[in-house]
Amino acid sequence: MRSVHLNSNEVTLSTSPDAACTARVPTQIAPEWSAIAKRRAPGSVFLTPEWIAVARAHDRGEQITVAAGDPPWAVAALARDADGTVRLAGGELTDEHDVVAAPQDARAAASAVARWIAADAPRRVLVDYVPEDSPTPVTFDEELAACGYAVRRERLVTSPRMALPGAYDAYVQGLGKKERHELRRKLRRFEGARGTGFHWAEDGERARILDRFFALHRLSKGEKAAFMTNETEAFFRDIADALAPLGWLRLGVVRAYDQDAAVLFAFAYGDTLALYNAAYDPALASLSLGIASHAFAVRDAIAQGFKVYDLLRGGEPYKYDLGAQDRWLVRLEATRQ
Repeated sequence: MRSVHLNSNEVTLSTSPDAACTARVPTQIAPEWSAIAKRRAPGSVFLTPEWIAVARAHDRGEQITVAAGDPPWAVAALARDADGTVRLAGGELTDEHDVVAAPQDARAAASAVARWIAADAPRRVLVDYVPEDSPTPVTFDEELAACGYAVRRERLVTSPRMALPGAYDAYVQGLGKKERHELRRKLRRFEGARGTGFHWAEDGERARILDRFFALHRLSKGEKAAFMTNETEAFFRDIADALAPLGWLRLGVVRAYDQDAAVLFAFAYGDTLALYNAAYDPALASLSLGIASHAFAVRDAIAQGFKVYDLLRGGEPYKYDLGAQDRWLVRLEATRQ
């Protein structure tokens, strides 16, 4: 295999015996990649070239972009780690990984990418955080096993989401009796405080609201506080800078006692509003800021015509109280001697 290194953090051009899938320069296929990502069902901001470009800037692995067809009809962002492992690019802060293709092309795309990887002959292949309902895990399993790899596939984590009806009242009525009662009770408690409200931050507020988001994170305790390292903050800021001009960034601001008491860090992409992270003032925990902020976000998402509210990775109980259903993400590891 011949390699030409154009940029240490962007792409490795390689000739592969599989003519159906070849390595490409990502900036040269960005328009096609964006169009394919929009045709994928369900859509995911995490599979767009705009997201991946930021994720790659924070990834120490050697970055590889492969595409099937010319013009491309499928794209996969890959990375090669120092130990030779080939994986789907994006890292831990990218909630969903997958080969990018339209629904009718998804299985053929996964097959082409798996064969390209097998021809590259890494000793280890890692595919994680891929939706279980995508054809990629099963197809990778079949293709890599046929090429002599020992393959292990398992559920990794749930990523709950919910379909949104056409009206907020219908959403509330669709909850279970207990959940509906608790939602109304907590909203009454929140609205009984002085100076409450909710809005999506305007562009001119973004810098201030981001600063407040990080400050609130660091007021937290335990894992939540430990999560927001300087490196993680830099990633969030870079993502905000990249996606805000596209209209994909949503910063939800919850007001209580005339101060910014909570901030939602969310993405609007296609018909989905995805809640990526949130930070709350722990001194106001009695106001049920978490549930209140989600209720307001769901209300506005319905009003704006979104069809899905995605709560992303993690099986926290509040997600099911809001009416979300499991959508599993899987991990596939393939090795050979």
